[in-house]
Amino acid sequence: MQDEEYMRQLSSGIDSAFDVLVFRYHKPLFGYVYRLLHDEKLAEDIVQETFLKIYQQGQKGFVPEQFKPWMYKIATNLCKDHWRKPASRREYITDKDMMKKDRVSHIIDHQLERQWMVESLNQLSLDYRTVLYLRFYQNLQYSEIALALDIPINTVKTRIARGLKQLEKILIADKRKGVGRNE
Repeated sequence: MQDEEYMRQLSSGIDSAFDVLVFRYHKPLFGYVYRLLHDEKLAEDIVQETFLKIYQQGQKGFVPEQFKPWMYKIATNLCKDHWRKPASRREYITDKDMMKKDRVSHIIDHQLERQWMVESLNQLSLDYRTVLYLRFYQNLQYSEIALALDIPINTVKTRIARGLKQLEKILIADKRKGVGRNE
């Protein structure tokens, strides 16, 4: 059954439909939010708040045209709200710096490459990082990203192209410094 149908059921008072949505999307939504926030507890809080908002909207009878982009839009906006708080900006920078310091040199190559990629992505602006995470880690289509971020599809395409170009420069610079895969 389609996600939108579960929302219709939820709006009709069938709460078990919500359980299916949570089961289906908790893990991918958590992965997305965690990649943006770098804080497991905070990511879990944001995911729970996202599902709470979905449930509340369903109880009010709202059924989105496309569930998945709408869900990611809610989560992204909650992350943006968190970043707007002055204290959270300091925590985010501290967490990011700590991640760089805590690199372990004796882990599997694949994990090291993945960590290197995430750190490289985190050097991008929030606009570029968000579209790249949604596209390549959450497998959303351009049109779904546009809906999730409430931006035109051409802006999505531009941000992905520019973000990839900037990411490539970061990765090349890291390679020259000896950071990353062949450490």
